[in-house]
Amino acid sequence: MNRKDFSEIGHTGGKVTFTIVCDESGRVSYQIGYSHSSPRPVSLVGIYAHPEGFACGNIVMGGIGEPWNTPPFPNCIAVLMASDSQGKFGHECPDCKKHFRSDGIPARSSLTCPYCGTRAESYHFITPPQKSYISHYLESLHTAIYEASPDSNSEVVIDMNSIADSITDAPRPDFYYTSIAQQTEFNCSTCNSYNDVRGRYGYCSSCGWRNTAEFQRVALERIRGQLVDGYLSPNDAVKQSVSEFDSAARDYVDQLISLVPMKETRRNQLNRLLFHNLDKFDELLKSCFDINLLKGMSADRDFVRKMFFRRHVYEHDGSVATQRYVEESGDSNIEKGDLIRETIENTNKLIGSLNRMISTLESDFHEMFEPDPFCIEIESNRKKRMSERKA
Repeated sequence: MNRKDFSEIGHTGGKVTFTIVCDESGRVSYQIGYSHSSPRPVSLVGIYAHPEGFACGNIVMGGIGEPWNTPPFPNCIAVLMASDSQGKFGHECPDCKKHFRSDGIPARSSLTCPYCGTRAESYHFITPPQKSYISHYLESLHTAIYEASPDSNSEVVIDMNSIADSITDAPRPDFYYTSIAQQTEFNCSTCNSYNDVRGRYGYCSSCGWRNTAEFQRVALERIRGQLVDGYLSPNDAVKQSVSEFDSAARDYVDQLISLVPMKETRRNQLNRLLFHNLDKFDELLKSCFDINLLKGMSADRDFVRKMFFRRHVYEHDGSVATQRYVEESGDSNIEKGDLIRETIENTNKLIGSLNRMISTLESDFHEMFEPDPFCIEIESNRKKRMSERKA
């Protein structure tokens, strides 16, 4: 599906109906219903709202006849909220204020901000337009209850269909909430949840697993395929592969800088770090975070180090060996001025090594910043059921 970055995704539509019953004594009761008749995808969630107008809890909407969870405060109102027209929900991080989209507003698990890693109950991630909808929802219900006369029945409808289907240029009401498409859609490799984030890398909003290593694996496999098919030369494949590692490694280090308390001198040291300097990078990860980047790779260390130096020659020196390369790379088969011709075998070995290194970084990173196991267990159980059905 083609889409533009940061384009608006409209509301799915639907109607919320308040049925107000006032008996002869003036006692008022009400029921809340929701209907949806458009062909657009829809997902429906419930949020508890405080009588003063703010979201204060999530509703666990079970099956037919299954009671909802107890509201966090007396006299809370159940607010029904529908998705955007793609069946997704927009969110705004309460800390960094950035927008993202996911499958829903989960009631049984928390949400994680893909950008800054803030984790909290999902109602804390309500967007400003969604807050306006909640305020309008409560005001409509309170007004209908206040105006009910003895021995009467009435209905009040919040009709999102008429707004969603409208083609007028007239301003839309404040309570009409939409979401904003971001730049990168991905399904989490760990829990399979949908995410839509700005930029390239981010935490899964459901389980908190960062997508960086998975994106590198996909990128490196694409480079390997282009190398094998002859669309990339080995020299260019080395340049692109190390560039992918640079990007992924920088992302993890940026997260560590933002999440781990440290002195300003150490932060500046990490910010200036060049990732193609393998020895310095490995040393700092060990001393700062107890991450052993080259765990189990002692036999390949010199090879990877040499290939990082070669990447610099391919990128900046026209593939011609410099005196620095000869002195620092440990490559005894090359003299200054030699044209380095890379091999497919070396390139494939490098790609395998880079994947091992970033997988180690991923594993050690999430040993410090553990994902939420709830969604991971659900996905694991789903896969187990699917496997049993196929057996």
